[in-house]
Amino acid sequence: MALYKVSFLAHLLVLGMFILVSTVEHVNACTKECGNLGYGICPGSEGSPENPICTNCCSGFKGCNYYSANGTFICKGKSDPKNPNTCPLYCDPQIAYSKCPRSEGKTIIYPTGCTTCCTGYKGCYYFGQDGEFVCEGESIEPKGCTQECDPRVSYMTCPSSGLAKLNQVCVNCCTAGEGCKLYDHDGSLLCTGEPQSITSTA
Repeated sequence: MALYKVSFLAHLLVLGMFILVSTVEHVNACTKECGNLGYGICPGSEGSPENPICTNCCSGFKGCNYYSANGTFICKGKSDPKNPNTCPLYCDPQIAYSKCPRSEGKTIIYPTGCTTCCTGYKGCYYFGQDGEFVCEGESIEPKGCTQECDPRVSYMTCPSSGLAKLNQVCVNCCTAGEGCKLYDHDGSLLCTGEPQSITSTA
């Protein structure tokens, strides 16, 4: 009887591992072939109270909110990147900046390189060589990090090092590995590293 129980549990374990591997393999599995896209539009947050943008509510992108220099909400963008409105070309003096779901990266991507609908970023709209809308991106955009050393960091601990104190490290909150904790000179926690980071020299 005990042998049957062990055998049954072993089968359940193997089945569970198979389902887990299948799920991981099918998460955003994009092919490596190149697409034939012309350009992409990725509405991103722009401007600031000190450096205002030139736009108006009609031509502002849907999904973005527009604010004055003192932070007062002005309007929601009305232009769909897939089918832009015909809007008057003027700068609304009330609008200083926008807040959009995508906060980093270029608004216009041209050329798109080897991008496909699968590898294109979520929140971006991709168009063909003829200017016709093709698709929205499907992949999560990795976070771009600079390689500056944060002078506040005294030491860090990481799961991979057995939580030993790592001194004299050149790191910042963006480049820290997943699960690594950065500490100030007084021992207070500054931040914890997050997954899906890529480094950039920008």
